[in-house]
Amino acid sequence: MSSNVLADVEAGITAYNAGDFTTARKVFESAASAGDPAGKHLLASLYYQGHGTPRDLARAVALFKEAADAGYPPSQANLALMYSKGDGVPADKNLALSYTQKAAESGDLQSQFNLAQLYRRGEGVSQDYKQAAHWYRRAAEAGHGPSQNEYGLLFAQGHGVPLDYVQAFAWIDMPATAGEPQSIKNRDQLLQILTPSDLKRAQALAVEYAMRFGATK
Repeated sequence: MSSNVLADVEAGITAYNAGDFTTARKVFESAASAGDPAGKHLLASLYYQGHGTPRDLARAVALFKEAADAGYPPSQANLALMYSKGDGVPADKNLALSYTQKAAESGDLQSQFNLAQLYRRGEGVSQDYKQAAHWYRRAAEAGHGPSQNEYGLLFAQGHGVPLDYVQAFAWIDMPATAGEPQSIKNRDQLLQILTPSDLKRAQALAVEYAMRFGATK
């Protein structure tokens, strides 16, 4: 993407945030015409929402697909949800899974979490705790709080990873410290299970993980 296109897209986002959807649409149209996937994605979002233009789901889907085919993760993630819910497109679990997989592989954290959930529950795919652990871990190591919680629970249950309450505590402590209610409950349960020596190791590991994997998101 050229610096000029990037600047234009940023200007469009600024206009959008200010409620100036007409200007945002013109900017995103220009970026989309230049072949920029972000411009196509943002223009698709306007058509989807009906902001600055009449709502047009067919046009939104077409633009999302163009951006997704160019490897743009947010568009891949959007299409995954749309096909999952039948929102603007016929419901199609196979396409939903395909786009979720693509977005996850492209680094979209929410899609990595969603894919892990599918593998853990066996929804649309064969239940596979190791695959669930793989995708939870990728998102968890990038600071995604819900994934840190779920990855920790896998250690607490011994699903797809070795049973390890120390690891479980270290992962769950991050979203718990960030104030996530369910993670706080999960951490409290682990506090009742851990021996004093294991708790000391778990707390030290939690500090290390917090430094390595940053603030939860």
